[in-house]
Amino acid sequence: MQDRRAFIQRTVAGGVGAASLAFAGCLGDDEGDGDFPSQQFHGVIPWGQGGGTDIFTREIWQEIADQNDVSIGFENVTGAAGVRGITELYGSEPDGYTISPMNSPSVVPLLTQDPGFTIDEFRHIGAYTQTVWVLVTDPDLDLEEFDEVVEAYENGDIGSISGQSPGEPNHVLAESLKSELDVPWENYVAYDGSGPVIQAVASGEVSAGIVTETAAADAEDQIDIIAALSSEGSPVFPDLPVYTDYGYEPEIDFMGQFLRSFMAPPDTPDDRIDILNENLQEALESDELQSWADETGNHLEYLGGEAEVLEVLEENQERIPEIIDLDDLE
Repeated sequence: MQDRRAFIQRTVAGGVGAASLAFAGCLGDDEGDGDFPSQQFHGVIPWGQGGGTDIFTREIWQEIADQNDVSIGFENVTGAAGVRGITELYGSEPDGYTISPMNSPSVVPLLTQDPGFTIDEFRHIGAYTQTVWVLVTDPDLDLEEFDEVVEAYENGDIGSISGQSPGEPNHVLAESLKSELDVPWENYVAYDGSGPVIQAVASGEVSAGIVTETAAADAEDQIDIIAALSSEGSPVFPDLPVYTDYGYEPEIDFMGQFLRSFMAPPDTPDDRIDILNENLQEALESDELQSWADETGNHLEYLGGEAEVLEVLEENQERIPEIIDLDDLE
């Protein structure tokens, strides 16, 4: 344990890392009473506030904390395409109290940055939904259809597209739009999460962006939502056109939707992972979360535990480098 924590203290530099690790270290084991959970949870969110991952994590883990009559504190640890927050989780105490969200395509930055650990070292609590990426534009541009957006890029009327840091899923998806569908954007502008991307698009700072359907639903009065980037469509926006409606082959589906899950630090005991998995299942079936899901259109469903999550993550690790040159994402 000391070796890993020493590695993290060297790796997470410049501010939140040391303070957050100190906080995580204070959590320690339960005070000999054998009850778990009985202390405050700590949610490390590797992406910015207001994005889909941030929204889901806060809703679900607040319900889990409430069910256990404990509190939870959330911390957005952004940077390095999510690797900074994942690195903090890696170095946290393996006591079951520190958790983090994981999205299946986010294995990409772990491959390109080589932080000193792999995704299969973590303990994986369970998956709770699949999410679709959507293309959004600045309302002042008055673009209504996907082919109108493509034409605007071709004519030079717009030139920028936005997403998260290089190597993040929506950056890979933007590169896929360019290479697989010939959408000729010129400038990629990176932000820390879907929330900041939406703010940039809504303000006219950038012309278009790729964000999660969850984040788009939370801000649909600020942006124009153009198309789902999965041929299967968007559960949140069932009437939203999909890119294949415009004659494109489903070449980008491998990145157009993804599995959402939660994970804990390496070496977290099996019994605590089992309890957290049960807590997750109970929370997802609760009236509170199902009502929230119905109100927002964000589908929630237990999709499996550690084995199922690892299968998807490992498939992404193998398939993404076959389609995208990772050297271009560094």
